[in-house]
Amino acid sequence: MNEARNDERERTLFDEMAEARAVQAEGNLGRARTCARRAVGMAMREKVGIGPSARDYASTFINGLYRLAEDRAYPEAVRIAAARLVDRSKPDRSSATVNPVQDAEIILKYFEALAQ
Repeated sequence: MNEARNDERERTLFDEMAEARAVQAEGNLGRARTCARRAVGMAMREKVGIGPSARDYASTFINGLYRLAEDRAYPEAVRIAAARLVDRSKPDRSSATVNPVQDAEIILKYFEALAQ
């Protein structure tokens, strides 16, 4: 089991987005949402800090997305996309995000532009 965890830790943002695209195309929105959230979390870890330090924006990827969804320092489109990605699935497995890849891309493009 540790080997699987190590493999997952070595995945990149690009791996996560590639899997998100593939599983979304197959209709598996739940898995696509999971991969999309991890990809965004990886970008946020690099750009704003995700980790245990008090200086970090958030302690986990999911907490970072929740905070991003509420943080008025970011553009509305970014906040709305983050809110859709962290929306909990309803009993019928539906979610506010019908296109997790697109929601992730909105956020990723924003953070990518910060680097330029």
